[in-house]
Amino acid sequence: MFLRVSFEKMKFTQKQVVIVLGSVFAVFVVIVLFILNARGPAVGGEREGPKITLAVWGFDDESYFRSLIGEYGKYRKNVKVQYKEFDEDKYEANLIDALASGEGPDVFLIRSRDAYKEKNKISAVPATQLNLVSFQKYFPEVVSQDFVIDGEIYALPLYLDTLALFYNKDFFDQVGITSPPKTWQEFQEDVAKLAVVDREGEIFRAGAAIGGSERSVAHATDLLNLIMLQNGTNMTSQNLGAATFGATVKQKNPGLEAFNFYLQFANAASSYYTWNDNQPDSLDAFASEKVAMIFGYQRDVKAIKDRNSFLKFGVDLVPQPEGALKAVSYADYSGLSVSKQSREKAWAWDFVKYVATTPQVVQGYLDISSRPPAIRDPLIKDKLNDLRLGVFARQALTARGWTQIDSTDIRGIFSSAIQSVLSGQKDSAKALKTAEEQVTGLMREAGK
Repeated sequence: MFLRVSFEKMKFTQKQVVIVLGSVFAVFVVIVLFILNARGPAVGGEREGPKITLAVWGFDDESYFRSLIGEYGKYRKNVKVQYKEFDEDKYEANLIDALASGEGPDVFLIRSRDAYKEKNKISAVPATQLNLVSFQKYFPEVVSQDFVIDGEIYALPLYLDTLALFYNKDFFDQVGITSPPKTWQEFQEDVAKLAVVDREGEIFRAGAAIGGSERSVAHATDLLNLIMLQNGTNMTSQNLGAATFGATVKQKNPGLEAFNFYLQFANAASSYYTWNDNQPDSLDAFASEKVAMIFGYQRDVKAIKDRNSFLKFGVDLVPQPEGALKAVSYADYSGLSVSKQSREKAWAWDFVKYVATTPQVVQGYLDISSRPPAIRDPLIKDKLNDLRLGVFARQALTARGWTQIDSTDIRGIFSSAIQSVLSGQKDSAKALKTAEEQVTGLMREAGK
């Protein structure tokens, strides 16, 4: 009634009333948007905002994050970032406890294979801050496989490590091998030349650490999964309803073929016998010159040098199947994600995006951590021919993966499958089928 009386006294026309009301509403909308925007960063801008504190948790060395936090502080002077480092073995338990009590961080590190497992704890990045097209331009395909679920981005990587071939240069020279193997057929031939095994099967020098379980072979499951993917194995159904790596398709079972290929190197009856689960840890064996070739990640280079600083070894691309039309490698890395519990999600993603996609900022992190890059251009491009990181830069572009419901449980399942064959408890077909059923069980449990 008040508005009606006022308008009548002022003798406004109906058209004028509509204009006035529209103007009032427009001003109201602008005020609301301004208030809302005050809690989040201006997209693409560098303006000051409210004083914000972000808690970041991870298992990376605290020194790695200093440059990231320092650079972001220059970009957003209103945001304070605090990083808390945890022992990797205790990290997940601490994170779960903190989130359960509502005292978790705004940003936390996740492993590349754990995005699906952790997705209920993560707030996906809004498309207004980073859309999928831009994300895929920044990073290699494997990052989309690992960190994108149902079209939403759950984490951004700071680096990208891949499984590579490590070889003892002195051993290669002694038996006349001039270059590391490029194919698995060449790998078999080199193993036969390098291995020193007596008639009773005692291994004096292993040609390669392959064929054993996680008990003796570092990254045994990753290596087996790599060979499976190279052989065209579909690890899961498209809807993630079941594991399919033991399935027969068109009278072929690529997963079982890969499994048998892997196991032959620990089969005393094989002409390529070179390893068994009674051998020492493969990284220790390589450092002490008891094995000529192993498979490791870039992070393992330092671990080996710490054990034996005088060891002459090289690092090369993982072997590929004979006649393969495209190379396939295998990745393992970490990424930053934003907690669903964070009260500053927009600012948290602003931090993650800035430190993960700004090349000069990421480069500072890589220089300190000595890790391989994850950004396609210019970081991976600039390292393709680098003596130290070139192998890992090239493999980043060919890396592939598969969705794992729980990487820790899956590692245990595959390792047990290998052990059951080596011990004679099961044949390879039955062992792989059991592993497939166990992984399917994990997937169905997660889907409930």
